[in-house]
Amino acid sequence: ETLKDLLSIMGQGTAQTKLTGEETFDSIFPANVLGDVAKDVATKPIKSAGEVDAERLYKGLLNAMGDESAKVRSAGVYATSYMDAGFVQPKLFHYLDTDGDGETDPDRADRTAASIAMLMGAFAKKAGDTAMASEVAQRIAALLVCPSLDVQLGCAEGIASCVQTMPADQGVATLKQHLGTIGETPAKVGAFGAAGAIKGLTSRALVAHGVLDALEAAASNKKDPKQREGAATTYEALALVLRSVFEPYSLRVLPITIKLLGDKTAEVRAQAETSLHAIMDNVSAHGLGVVLKMVSLQLETAGIAWQAKTACLEAIVRKVTSTPKQTAKTVHILVPAVITTLSDTKPEVQAGAKKALMTIGNELITSPEMKAMVPSLTEAILSPASATKDCIEKLMDVTFINAIDRPCLSIMVPVLSRALKEQKGEYKRRASMVVGNMCGLVIDGKELVPYVPALLPELVQCVRDSNPEMRQYGAVALAALLKGMASAHLSSRFDLLLQDLEQLQKDMVSDKADVRDAAEKKLNELISMATQSATRTHHSEEEVAADMEKMKLEDEKRAKEQAAAEEAARRKAQEAEKVQ
Repeated sequence: ETLKDLLSIMGQGTAQTKLTGEETFDSIFPANVLGDVAKDVATKPIKSAGEVDAERLYKGLLNAMGDESAKVRSAGVYATSYMDAGFVQPKLFHYLDTDGDGETDPDRADRTAASIAMLMGAFAKKAGDTAMASEVAQRIAALLVCPSLDVQLGCAEGIASCVQTMPADQGVATLKQHLGTIGETPAKVGAFGAAGAIKGLTSRALVAHGVLDALEAAASNKKDPKQREGAATTYEALALVLRSVFEPYSLRVLPITIKLLGDKTAEVRAQAETSLHAIMDNVSAHGLGVVLKMVSLQLETAGIAWQAKTACLEAIVRKVTSTPKQTAKTVHILVPAVITTLSDTKPEVQAGAKKALMTIGNELITSPEMKAMVPSLTEAILSPASATKDCIEKLMDVTFINAIDRPCLSIMVPVLSRALKEQKGEYKRRASMVVGNMCGLVIDGKELVPYVPALLPELVQCVRDSNPEMRQYGAVALAALLKGMASAHLSSRFDLLLQDLEQLQKDMVSDKADVRDAAEKKLNELISMATQSATRTHHSEEEVAADMEKMKLEDEKRAKEQAAAEEAARRKAQEAEKVQ
């Protein structure tokens, strides 16, 4: 949010947030920030800053640039950029040369230095002077040794403004200068300097000038841990400075960062974890699903270090907590990946997986009755052999009132799938009943589609079971699953599915082999047809009309077949009476 405010002030934000200079001082500054000059400039537009008593106004704006509020600091930078650069710049240099000009609060001094770095870049950009931009960029780069993140971000913004003023070849030279220091101490200097230069050149420079290739080479340097640490630091800086602009490149960077989480050097591991959080925290809501899918894929990759798994699990927990609405859309990918880590030999990974499952259940499930089941469901996933039976019994006792959504399904389906695989018919019978009840409470049928591979084969096996009672429960659950997935205009087709399944399950245990074979073939055809119809989640008006016409023809055919069967039965009865 701080960077967003700063970007809008510097003219890098959207048109809706960019200031124009017509705003009055009292509209963007609290009364107590500017001090005794506040009354004199209250109703004056910001662009008139150069016409006010420069000394008094500068003092007030300097105070604003060190304020705790990011919005006030941004406004301070913006307003000061309208003052005379010849008057302001020597004072800015003096503040930096004297380490705060006597400021006793180190946090305020850091915030002020960050604002000054941005302001110096703004002056250079406004002047359009190439020589001035080059000199200012070097001066700002010297500030990057400060360990404060505020200062580093401010310096990156200032360097970006300077690079935008330079000729293209000079901007590229500035980028390569900073890239050349990767692996040196402190690593933040080259990392944030390069990130600022890339922002000035636009993100295309990441590929056009071989930045990503250079970073990958540094990250894979087995001999020099400083190179690996420098690459991870640069990934962090790029994510923080470019924010959502870096998002398209994060899919290339994430596997490398996750691999560094298992590095043998502690400093590299620590920096890689920081970089992972920076990348994840700056992904937009639109790209979160793709990034989480990548993290899940890494969890399932063979050979990944246990430290990397732990960090990935923690990143998932952070995203579930910070962006629950967006994360809820990806739980069908996250939960299976998290479950795979439960079998890891490291207790740290097991603890991280348990925490992730509990967080997903507690944060994303909204149904009160299902939220109360989260501990039991999690325990059944953690200890399937001993806890599945008790969990299914508790699910049988639940009175479902609220709708079942995707987070509920993500926790319930692994338990139900396990129960349906049990040898004991009682487990499968109860699990089938829960599946039938669950599918009837899913409002959006598309939510069930990802779970077809986990449930459908087991329910089909129930329909084929030698026990008539088990076949009946399996048929009811299978019909409920397919009907629950289907689009509303297809619901009438699935109303007859249960009748067909009930007849087929009787034929499948017939004494006649040809009847059994025909029933098996018909069952496969019926399930294939129903599954294709149910899992088709997008329907155009033409497709709906075609489906309705097809259903009409099917109903007519079914009616004719039923009438023919009744007529045949009637004739057979008449012939029997004649014989008698």
